[in-house]
Amino acid sequence: MAPHTSPAAVAAAARAAPTPAAALALFRSALSADLTLSPLAVLHHLTAATPSLPHLLLSASITGRPYTTSLSLYSRLKSLSFPIPTATLHPLLSSLPPKSAFALFADIFRLRLPLSTTTFNIMLHHLCSDAKPVRALQLLRQMPHANAVTYNTVIAGFCARGRVQAGLEVMREMRERGGLAPDKYTYATVISGWCKVGKVEEAAKVFDEMLTGGEVEPTAVMYNTLIGAYCDKGNLEVALQYREDMVERGVSMTVSTYNQFVHALFMEGRGAEAYELVEEMRGAGLAPDAFTYNILINGYCKEGKEKKALKMFEDMVGKGIRATVVTYTSLIYALSKKGMVKETDMLFDEAVRRGIRPDLVMYNALINSHCTSGDMDRAFKIMGEMEKKRITPDDVTYNTLMRGLCLLGCLDEARELIEKMTKRGIKPDLVSYNTLISGYSMKGDIKDAVKVRDEMINKGFNPTLLTYNAMIRGLCKNGQGDHAEELVKEMVGNGITPDDSTYISLIEGLTTEDERLAAGEAVKA
Repeated sequence: MAPHTSPAAVAAAARAAPTPAAALALFRSALSADLTLSPLAVLHHLTAATPSLPHLLLSASITGRPYTTSLSLYSRLKSLSFPIPTATLHPLLSSLPPKSAFALFADIFRLRLPLSTTTFNIMLHHLCSDAKPVRALQLLRQMPHANAVTYNTVIAGFCARGRVQAGLEVMREMRERGGLAPDKYTYATVISGWCKVGKVEEAAKVFDEMLTGGEVEPTAVMYNTLIGAYCDKGNLEVALQYREDMVERGVSMTVSTYNQFVHALFMEGRGAEAYELVEEMRGAGLAPDAFTYNILINGYCKEGKEKKALKMFEDMVGKGIRATVVTYTSLIYALSKKGMVKETDMLFDEAVRRGIRPDLVMYNALINSHCTSGDMDRAFKIMGEMEKKRITPDDVTYNTLMRGLCLLGCLDEARELIEKMTKRGIKPDLVSYNTLISGYSMKGDIKDAVKVRDEMINKGFNPTLLTYNAMIRGLCKNGQGDHAEELVKEMVGNGITPDDSTYISLIEGLTTEDERLAAGEAVKA
């Protein structure tokens, strides 16, 4: 049946509907088909109908109209003295922003409508989403009847705020006061909470207690949370132990499980093993998703294997998996390192054509591409385009531009960027100062390099290996080997160990062949 757009016709069709479900479907269809159709106008033709039809109209308006329209409809129902079951208001109560939800809840309370556990649970969710878990706990303790959803909502509220210990205490109260056993959602929430605040051992402890208790079977979500946390800490061995335990207990690995291991292996430079794991995943009947491909593409890009990354990208698109902003950003960064500027521009344009909105990181990648190629005019133009789209440059943007200017020997312009970013409230960081120091040193302008070094120290930044190596290289280039050696002593005194680059600069700065040979022997020793 085609949806009726006349309010009277819609009301008549609803009255003739054989079942309440059919009437609800008709209301929803009519409201979605004609956005000008007013639920209040339809209600006008339902005043003589059974109370259930206005209730169904209210339910339909919640999904088909802004919440303000539903609130107006609710107010009209009250003014017409239609009895309104609390259950009818639950979808509306759930869909409202916290402030409006609290007002409606107060109205329900004032009208003495019966409050069920579901009503309270909805309000607990609103309090927790409004960052008020303590008030949610107070409300929970006033409830006549609580269920597992009640406690899980409050526990999740505390964990979302990083107050996992408080969530754990509510979990104990759930058992002792509520007489309810924590379920898989309870444990998964607490385990995830501990992992998010970096206390993986506490998460593992809760998981072990759950296994010992034997009331709840472990789930893939729990294992994935623990595996991900240990992978992030660089403890791949423990993560693999959880994988073994997962398999032994008959819990099927998911795409998320594999993704976390693939990412961890790439982080350790074990790309071949990562790809083998992807093949294992396919063999298990699991299809790689966008995250899998992004991990592979990013991993190959970081290894400098842009051809493999592009092959993964083609495979991804060929399988109908939508590339994301992360996909394109990884590829743009990788190709920029190879000087493939034209290709980075093409990728950026392709992403836009495919409906992807470039973010700050993606713009920074494209700016980096043009800075690396020495096209600073285009780099600054891209920053301008970015700002027109209300994307504010950050320290990475300015540091990238600064590096590009330094590579061209435009030190005065690079120095001005420090002042410009400071005026915009963006604080220069260690990279900013090291970039300038390196630029001055490459040009042989040690006096200005030292000035920037001193300014950096005054701002609370300690010189790093990069700082010293840049200055040592500059001193040696200027034939000031003695000063360079003094700087080496200073860096060692500050607890920084010289690397190959340091010694190579010193060797190249020596003036006689004998001195070069002697220095070479010293390095070997």
